[in-house]
Amino acid sequence: MKNIFFSFITVAFIPIFISPSFAETFVAKVGERVITMEELQRVLNSTPYAMPDAKITPDSENKKLIIQILSEIIDSELLYNEAVSLKIHQNIEFQKEVNMHRKSLLADIYRRQFLAKSVKDNPEAVKKYVKEKGVSEKMAKTIIQGEGRGKFILNESSRLFDLYKVQYSPLLAKTDISNLKDDDLLVSSTAFNIYFRDIKDVLSELGNTKNGLIDLLSQFVEVELFAFQALKEGFDKDEKFINILSEYKKNLAVVMYREQLKKKFLPDDNEIEVFIKGNSYLRFKPQTANVLLIVTMTEKEAVDIRDKAIKGYNFYELAMKNSIAPNAKANAGRIDPIIIGEHPYTSIDGALLGIKPGEITLPIKGDKGYSIFKLTDISPRELKNNEEIKTSAKKLIIEKRLSEHIQELRKTTKIEFYNNNEISN
Repeated sequence: MKNIFFSFITVAFIPIFISPSFAETFVAKVGERVITMEELQRVLNSTPYAMPDAKITPDSENKKLIIQILSEIIDSELLYNEAVSLKIHQNIEFQKEVNMHRKSLLADIYRRQFLAKSVKDNPEAVKKYVKEKGVSEKMAKTIIQGEGRGKFILNESSRLFDLYKVQYSPLLAKTDISNLKDDDLLVSSTAFNIYFRDIKDVLSELGNTKNGLIDLLSQFVEVELFAFQALKEGFDKDEKFINILSEYKKNLAVVMYREQLKKKFLPDDNEIEVFIKGNSYLRFKPQTANVLLIVTMTEKEAVDIRDKAIKGYNFYELAMKNSIAPNAKANAGRIDPIIIGEHPYTSIDGALLGIKPGEITLPIKGDKGYSIFKLTDISPRELKNNEEIKTSAKKLIIEKRLSEHIQELRKTTKIEFYNNNEISN
């Protein structure tokens, strides 16, 4: 299991309250776990939100996103607590993943520490490279440092290889991969051993080839060597390492438990058929609709503007003069394409599916007023095949059941929100 992050789902609206000491505020508490504003900021600036420059402030423009982040942190905490109560940490797969990640972290720490001591800037070499290759000084420095890092890492790996007497098993030359057994020792040393069971899952992902096996073993050997050396030098006592590993364990527990729940919530064929009948949008591939938009405060205004547009008034000009939508004057009613069919049909989807390009919808009531859309074009409506329909239905049923499970956990867990200045609407 690679690149573990929080696994997110859509949840209900939660109000967020911010105290005067904004930057240091406790935002919420789930059981004994306190969620801070710093944590919200960190998640906002990281995967999967990809908003590295966004800032959370009392008048933040990202209120809905901030609310979503808090909801997801709370949900993950609830699932983590339940996973711990079910002893997920004793799961063999969990322990294996943690052990692999621990070694990778230690190896990475050792590489960085080693390179920091070994790779030094060489101004003369940079000048020579610039002159000979005709590249910028910055580029030359980057290339030379990269080559230096590779050389130093290779040399250090070779040194440790000899130091700990690493030996590859004769099985690698004589035995077909398909005949290898879990207990077959592939690499031995005075510091570690690597058995086939340690690498077979990763090897399977790479195609189960002999070359793949040799390449994979060389990577495993380097990680083992550097991780062992990092342990000898006490890098596992580093507070940053301990915190990173602890966070990884927690995220891994949540991800693995979600997967267990998904299997538990798997619907049968009859349930899938019933769901498809009640959600006709699943039968069609998503369509892309390009539209123009005008938003008004009242339904009467929307009707009057629609009438003018039908009589031939320029829709762009009507949007610029009358629409209360953000940036209406600048974009003259242009908005991003609307994707129809990725989710249950909304009133907007239904209205757009009921008209032809060039036509205008009747006023649609929304949170900010009344909207009318002019459809400029829409992609063809295509049916999915039966397997695609069933796959989509199965996924949505599982997500719904998982969401319901989390809502039940919310009812049985004390969740507090620190109340002062509201960040939500």
